[in-house]
Amino acid sequence: MHTPPRPPPDSSAVTVNAPHPTSAPLQSQQPLSAGYTLAGRYRIIALLGKGGMGEVYRADDLELGASVALKFLPPALSASPAHLERFRSEVRLARQISHPNVVRVYDLAQSDARTFLSMEYVDGEDLGSLLRRIGRLPQDKAVQIARQLCFALAASHDLGVIHRDLKPANIMIDGRGNARIMDFGVAGMAAQLMAAGDVMSGTPAYMAPEQLSGKEVSKKSDLYSLGLVLYELFTGKPAFLLPPGPPDDQGHPTRPPLSLADLRRIHETSTRPENLSSHVHDLDPAIERVVLRCLEPDPERRPSSAIAIAAALPGGDPLAAALAAGETPSPELIAASGQAQTISPLQAWGRAAVVAAALLIFVLITAPWTMISRVKPAKSPEILQDRAVEVLHALGYTDPPADSARGINKRDAFISRINTSADKDDRVPRMQARPGPYEFWYRQSPGLIESAERDGRVQQISPFPSLSGEALLRSDSAGRLEFLAVIPPRKRSGGSVEVPELTVKKLFELAD
Repeated sequence: MHTPPRPPPDSSAVTVNAPHPTSAPLQSQQPLSAGYTLAGRYRIIALLGKGGMGEVYRADDLELGASVALKFLPPALSASPAHLERFRSEVRLARQISHPNVVRVYDLAQSDARTFLSMEYVDGEDLGSLLRRIGRLPQDKAVQIARQLCFALAASHDLGVIHRDLKPANIMIDGRGNARIMDFGVAGMAAQLMAAGDVMSGTPAYMAPEQLSGKEVSKKSDLYSLGLVLYELFTGKPAFLLPPGPPDDQGHPTRPPLSLADLRRIHETSTRPENLSSHVHDLDPAIERVVLRCLEPDPERRPSSAIAIAAALPGGDPLAAALAAGETPSPELIAASGQAQTISPLQAWGRAAVVAAALLIFVLITAPWTMISRVKPAKSPEILQDRAVEVLHALGYTDPPADSARGINKRDAFISRINTSADKDDRVPRMQARPGPYEFWYRQSPGLIESAERDGRVQQISPFPSLSGEALLRSDSAGRLEFLAVIPPRKRSGGSVEVPELTVKKLFELAD
């Protein structure tokens, strides 16, 4: 991941509410030189970027034979429990998001008194650097990038994760010209952030008004930040600027950076940015409408979701966009997906009758399945994943994985059998009995798990496990083992392979 050096600290690169560095004396650590090997695995290639929250290096993963990026906490922060916990949180949250337009985070490690995380290396340039270098992008390309950002943000929001620091510097444009969101260092779940009072972490110049004032942070706050990014993407200029100052030595007017007080004054007075068309005269009006909606001071007046923003952009099928992202299309999206047509009253009544009949059939078919909503999984996915890792360790598979994925599926056959064979009053107790209506799956691999799905998500057997050392485990929603498959290492010519001894007794103990 190529990240140019950060600009000098100003309003666009300040992190508010970041924990202060510890005052304990620490030994200064020299920059890592090319060729240095960490943990016997990562060989440093070059420094990619450096900022207040750490350094990023490109490295070769000697075990997997792949390029990775390593993000290090500065020495002053490595001894801070608050910063270490935030670092761990970044890994936990980012690993949940599997999407082609999100930079993947692999693991957290320590070596030589350095704490670092490993993540996908993206050979490209961050969007902020690109815009400074070439100005705005052509409209068609900007629409493509905008739509990719919408789908990446939607994947994060689907999991309840709010990025909170969406800005051009945290968006990579890879060698193929695709956008990749990165840096989940201040991301979190909305409810947890509000409960902890942690509202204002992020970059002030890209914060929503309600976040900058310390009132709340939500998915709508991310949509405001996205609007600021899209404004720059389509115009090449920030949405909010101070009036020009005195000219510089070459006669060009200077424009001082926005301070925190400037930003708060702008939002308190509900100042609106200039129309995008005042900067780009041939801009599609649909782009201007949706970007300005994102920048509404009132969160309720912003688009309902990142998918709705993608649907409103020109050149795409809104209905297809919503369905591809797994979102139930709203009436507005359905209306936007085709041209309006005039029909006769007879046709209208006929179509209404067909719809009513279809709804009745749907209710009759799905009524038994509503019972499942009364039976919840016994444990959360996070707890079940920890249990799965414990099971693998108990069976002798202790090597740390390079990648992993998880999910919860419904047992359709079990649910159908209970609904058809049990009395109505007896269905809930029967569903709560083993094996239960849910199954949890977890898979881990010594290499990257590259999704073949359209939405970029790893499934239970897609892609099919094929790498030596890959493990696939299934359990019930209480964490009791039901299925285990591990691909053994390949036997070398003339050598032997050590495979953990799996006793029947041990397997039955783990299955309870």
